[in-house]
Amino acid sequence: MGVEELPREAPDDRWDVFVSYSRSDAERATGLITALRSQGMRVFVDDTAVDDFASITATISSALAHARVLLALYSEEYPHRRACQWELTYAYLTGLREGDPRRRILVVNPEPTTDHVHPVELRDARHWPWPADAQSAQHLAASVAGYSATLDGPMGTGAAVPFVPWLPAPARPGSPHFTGRLAEQWRIHTALHRHRAPLVSVQGGDGRTAQLRGMPGIGKSLLAQEYALRFSPAFPGGVFWFDLHRCRAGTPSGAMQAYLEQINTVASALGLKSGSFPLPRLLSSLAVKIGEHNAACLWVVDGVPDGLPPDQLHLLRGPHLLASTLITTRSRRYSSYAEAIDVQPLPERDSYHLVTSRRTPHEAAEEAAAHSLVHDLGGHPHALDLVAELTISGSFHHVRGRLHSSLTDVLSVPEPADDARAVAGRGPLTAQLLTRALDSRTPADDVLRLLALACPAPLTQHLLEQILSTVSSYNPWEAPHLIAEAVEALLGEGVVQPASTSESAWTVHPLLARAVQRHDTDTARQEDLRRALLHALSTLVDGPAVSPTEVQRPTASVMGGRSGRPSQTERVAAFDLQVELITRIGVQPLAPDQGSLREALTSLHSVFGTSREVLHRMGAENPAEAVLPRIASALANDHLRPFLATWHAALQMHEATRPEGMSSIEHERLWDRSDEMRDALGALREPLTSIAMALAELSGTDLLPSRNHT
Repeated sequence: MGVEELPREAPDDRWDVFVSYSRSDAERATGLITALRSQGMRVFVDDTAVDDFASITATISSALAHARVLLALYSEEYPHRRACQWELTYAYLTGLREGDPRRRILVVNPEPTTDHVHPVELRDARHWPWPADAQSAQHLAASVAGYSATLDGPMGTGAAVPFVPWLPAPARPGSPHFTGRLAEQWRIHTALHRHRAPLVSVQGGDGRTAQLRGMPGIGKSLLAQEYALRFSPAFPGGVFWFDLHRCRAGTPSGAMQAYLEQINTVASALGLKSGSFPLPRLLSSLAVKIGEHNAACLWVVDGVPDGLPPDQLHLLRGPHLLASTLITTRSRRYSSYAEAIDVQPLPERDSYHLVTSRRTPHEAAEEAAAHSLVHDLGGHPHALDLVAELTISGSFHHVRGRLHSSLTDVLSVPEPADDARAVAGRGPLTAQLLTRALDSRTPADDVLRLLALACPAPLTQHLLEQILSTVSSYNPWEAPHLIAEAVEALLGEGVVQPASTSESAWTVHPLLARAVQRHDTDTARQEDLRRALLHALSTLVDGPAVSPTEVQRPTASVMGGRSGRPSQTERVAAFDLQVELITRIGVQPLAPDQGSLREALTSLHSVFGTSREVLHRMGAENPAEAVLPRIASALANDHLRPFLATWHAALQMHEATRPEGMSSIEHERLWDRSDEMRDALGALREPLTSIAMALAELSGTDLLPSRNHT
């Protein structure tokens, strides 16, 4: 269902309005477009179903350049579409260069609130609710026509971008492989400009300060650079960039010394007295200079370490109200300092785009290996970029083998000094991920080891206390206090994050779990904790589990009427199979028009392999007592094997017809059996979820979100 096919030429090669909308809003857009044309307007409608930057065609770029104004149908879905964000950014930056970022954008909002509209300036200017009837649509169209007529020309190509100085020099170049993150850039811009629309802004923050926070290597610095480069017209007074990564061991005192030295450099470059003056005096001099220039500027402090007291944090703010302050930090303990924007792993599509940025897979097996790498690396952009570099000299299958090899860790190899990712003071990725040397038995080290062992399942405060209370070096009464301090320290280092499924529960990224398991020098301690974790899980069959959900008892046909307790080997294997099952497509739904069917097959095939491995692992158990082999056999033979046998061959036949130059995702969506396969995949969810519940009862640990039990 879409908008009618449109002619691609307009008189004099000009468009009065460019209509930007999400594909999901195509039906409701049709009536408004008709009303616009009835006003005699020349309307460009992008009906090509663009959904990634590589597919934004020259036609669309040209249409934007030759359109007077962009009309955004800003629904809840609109900010989640890449093409929509790209089009909106084009018009916004054009307006910025002309002196008013809202000048080239009109907004129609079909939702009851404006919270989803970014940037915040668009919430209270030239903003209309969705027309309720044809008469309202005509009235809105007349208003659009009237406003378009007041503009003196089209948006243009934006070639004349004003020069914005960067201090201290040199300017940050960004990365040629930076992928996605437009939505995050809009969130940054909104957070820094909330003060411009205080009556419609309901979130916290003073509107001039924001913080990007996230785990090591997640791309905070590059995101800040990309924002500064893309939105530089909003800051004609310049970009001030202070890099604290190079400070001594990331200590607060070292960070403030590095900051002072760079402030001195800026003051000297601006002709101010510098030298041995205290930091507040230098900042005061810069405040006067910024005020004299009377132009908005961006004040970026990159790599703020954990542990700065409030008075030192305050000195990191831009010294004048004309300065918008953006900090990047691993720490999750500065929530009161500024509005926080959590930098998450890249979504699947952006991850695949990044990992294939150096080498394009040309066959199904290579595409499957590339998708597997995306899953292995958990959307971590730095790791994806490193692995993409390795594919220049090796296939995706070969690189994945190197990633999982027990020999040299490919993520521990130092980056070349001239690499765009190499930053002074930062070592290889593994060294960045492991912010502490795991060579001791401190509470923080042990909590990190336990979270890595349980990954991707979260562990609750109660369970961590129970486990550490059984370890000889801890007294039971010490555990609550020690756990609280350990978690607080790890949150400051940015290596753990709160679990979304439960309060007082935490988890770690799969890459960090990998780094812990590969580079922990105290392997004996890791084994002790693994056994303690399994013992704690085994005692929770009748009590709360890792996830505080109520486990529905599987049917007797699944459990086999067993009355005895499973062995430790069986519990561990059931836990491993449950983890593999619930994190794969099948139990996790595949949203319509999203994801890759080939990746879904690859994901389910991985579960099949794990089921087979479990059957081999359980070979030594008493077959009369063990239940897990029957569950694994049912999973593999009754559900996965028929599905894989049917759909692998069918999809492979379609893939063989893909024309050269067409992406696999685009070609897949043209398949006439795509909906049928998605329906079959959806039908798998109920039996696979039931098996996951049986595994939960067998292992004593329920990892299924509660919504999957309904």
